[in-house]
Amino acid sequence: MTGMSITAAHHGIMTLCRVRLPQLLVAAVLLALAGCAPRHQSVEPLPESNRPPATLETQVLHDNMDHAMRAAVDSLLASDPLRGSPVTLVQSIQNVSGTYFPTPAYSEQLQAGLVSSGRITPVPEARIQAVRQSLGLGQNQTLVDPATVVQYGRMLGAQYQLSGKLSGKGPYRLHLQLMDLHSGVIAWQDAERFVSR
Repeated sequence: MTGMSITAAHHGIMTLCRVRLPQLLVAAVLLALAGCAPRHQSVEPLPESNRPPATLETQVLHDNMDHAMRAAVDSLLASDPLRGSPVTLVQSIQNVSGTYFPTPAYSEQLQAGLVSSGRITPVPEARIQAVRQSLGLGQNQTLVDPATVVQYGRMLGAQYQLSGKLSGKGPYRLHLQLMDLHSGVIAWQDAERFVSR
């Protein structure tokens, strides 16, 4: 190659770089910025089978706790989880209303009714006492942490735990829920309101 052709080639490359260099720099900056941009990931709703059931709170205001309990139990008996008479731990209903209600008696009636209907197999009382003693739990001590409840239920050999809470100041609210102790998911729940004892 002659000196003239090298100079012409060099001049051609320099002209090309001057024209293309700004475009290349802009493209490089845009690519770098695109790589730093936050990435948005769409959130898919849970499939229907994995969603906890909504609380079935009716607008009915029952005359007393007996009627509210009957409505909640009827709803429970109509639910899918109790098909096949699963081993179920029935916990005492907690009364946080500040008003006296014989919740231990209601809890016993609840368990007796579910057993006599053939819809649950209760955890034997001897097994409950042995596990409570091994965990150092007092007679009326309740477990609140869901992970501990699941562990406790598994130690008892239960598939479900039925628990309840009484709250409010009039009207009162009776809330029952059935927890699947294998997954920790609430399998069923209901809330009923009532005005007097």
